[in-house]
Amino acid sequence: MHWLDEFDKEALHVVKIPLDRIEVPVLSLERIIKSKRATGRQKDRIVLPVLEDSLITIHEHEKKSQT
Repeated sequence: MHWLDEFDKEALHVVKIPLDRIEVPVLSLERIIKSKRATGRQKDRIVLPVLEDSLITIHEHEKKSQT
């Protein structure tokens, strides 16, 4: 992965997503966004607004859940 820490450090940023009967470890959206910003590739820049909007929506939902 581009411009991220070594695997064992990035493993601390994993979230587990339930999929059928198992939980799949996935890098957090924040870390995925960081990596895509750092690459500078067009295909990564194109998807960034969607990922960033998704992250905002997630944070807003979390705030509502806490109240």
